[in-house]
Amino acid sequence: MAGSLPASRWLLLLCVGFLAVASCVGSVGSEKLGSRGSREKKSQWNEYPTGQGKSSMPLPASNDPEPLPEQSRSIDPRDAWMLFMKQSNKGVNSKKRGKGKSKKFKFGLPGPPGSPGPQGALVTPEELLKDFRLLLKEVVKERERMSLKACEGCQEGEEEEERGEDDILALVAGPLAKSKPQHRVEAAFHCRIRRNISIERRSLQELQIYYIPQKEGVFHRGLGLNLTSGQYTAPVAGYYTFTATLHIVHGEQQKKGQQRARDRLRVLICVQSLCQHNISLETVAGLDSSELFTISVSGVLYLQAGQYASVFVDNATGSSLTVRSGSDFSAVLLGV
Repeated sequence: MAGSLPASRWLLLLCVGFLAVASCVGSVGSEKLGSRGSREKKSQWNEYPTGQGKSSMPLPASNDPEPLPEQSRSIDPRDAWMLFMKQSNKGVNSKKRGKGKSKKFKFGLPGPPGSPGPQGALVTPEELLKDFRLLLKEVVKERERMSLKACEGCQEGEEEEERGEDDILALVAGPLAKSKPQHRVEAAFHCRIRRNISIERRSLQELQIYYIPQKEGVFHRGLGLNLTSGQYTAPVAGYYTFTATLHIVHGEQQKKGQQRARDRLRVLICVQSLCQHNISLETVAGLDSSELFTISVSGVLYLQAGQYASVFVDNATGSSLTVRSGSDFSAVLLGV
């Protein structure tokens, strides 16, 4: 029977067979593509999103009805922590975003400046120095109280403690005191009589021949002192304080019966050597029974520039007197 079919029929059967084979192959390919696409879609739902589009830990999909094995449901703590660290650098917490936009809009525009507050109390440097000294004394006393043992009737310990406090105050408060501008003395001197000077009875004599001793505490500043004549000429007009201290020795041994009530001794500091005409500083003393005694005079005189002052002794007694060497004469310019 097969051999009775014509050639055209055989050709038709061969074409139908090829068409059937081709349709089978196409259906199988489409099923494979569909299953592959569904698996990829499910895997996307089962994975955590990461910054690089990769995931190292699959999770079971909520829409999958099939149960998954126990191994796929468990979560590794390390992987979860690494995933959290990766996700913390995204979104609002991104470092790139923090450098630009987030800082730009973090704060609004600055507001207007506020009104100034009330002015505080004015504290002078003297008040600060006084408070600091009181505080320092309390600290020093507390320190000495803790370090030294208590002793009853120990005056030496108290003196050393006070001396230590003074030294600490001088050391600490010295620079603070220097910060305040101090008044400068422009003119001053301190000199002594070089040799003994004899004063005849019933006479007024100006003292001369002085020297400046080379000792600690002696001062001489400015011009105007003439050591030979004993006259101090004021370099500038102003108020001067003068002091003269004389050591007197009786020239003759007087008996008490020879002393008279009118016998007296005056020491003066005169201006321009005119003790009666100009204002002067004066001290009056009666004769002492002792052989050596001291008399002094001091005060303030106003001198014009170029005027001078000197020391005079008025011996209104019946015997001669001697002014001992080493007697003092000094002056300081107080101000103009």
